[in-house]
Amino acid sequence: MTAVDSRSPSAHGIDGAFGKSGALKRSASSGRPTIVGSEPRVDLLPTEVHTDRRERATARRAWLAVIVAVLVVALACGAAFVHQADTAQSFADAQNETTALLQQQQRYAEVRAAENDTRLLEAAQSVGGSTEIDWASTLTELRSVLPAGVSITAITIQSADSTEAFAQSTVPMQGARVATLQMTVRSPSIPSVPDWAARLSQLRGYVDSTITTVALEQDSGQYSATIEAHLDEKAYDGKYTKDGSK
Repeated sequence: MTAVDSRSPSAHGIDGAFGKSGALKRSASSGRPTIVGSEPRVDLLPTEVHTDRRERATARRAWLAVIVAVLVVALACGAAFVHQADTAQSFADAQNETTALLQQQQRYAEVRAAENDTRLLEAAQSVGGSTEIDWASTLTELRSVLPAGVSITAITIQSADSTEAFAQSTVPMQGARVATLQMTVRSPSIPSVPDWAARLSQLRGYVDSTITTVALEQDSGQYSATIEAHLDEKAYDGKYTKDGSK
């Protein structure tokens, strides 16, 4: 007859774990101590349940990520909308300011046109008057330098203008000129060339002078002389130029 061990499984477990000496046995496969005598627990749930739980947790994390991404996109869109609105307002303000400036310019359009006309007139005067000579003052100076008893009986004036250059002499050693005075004088004596040249040199812009003819008038006993004097650009009065206005 076979003998049957009547010890309980718990006793077998304790003796198996600790042995006869009561030492703690280790698992041969993992080397970790096997605790014997703890409260037994058994997971009776099917594997599908644990798999479903893991999938649900993964789904929750995925939805949370989607929600966070949606919030980030919404914030970005909101910031872009605010920036666009601010830019549009700035552009509208600039347009309004430009319109106001144009309206103000239209108010003073006539004044601006008058100012432009004035500047144009001043420029025309400056160009047209750049070759102007104050002949009244020049003739007064001429009379003041004539010898006593000498009178002017005729005078011819030729001068440059702003559109045509004055003809220059072809005789060598003669200076440039912008005007010519050709006058006929009556003198009680024969005119002296050095004396007349010295007197006429006092004219503003004087270049040179020549006594071309001298004749005795039989009826009056006086001498008639023709004198030609040349003036340069210093004779200009500069009335309509900046230098002349200072």
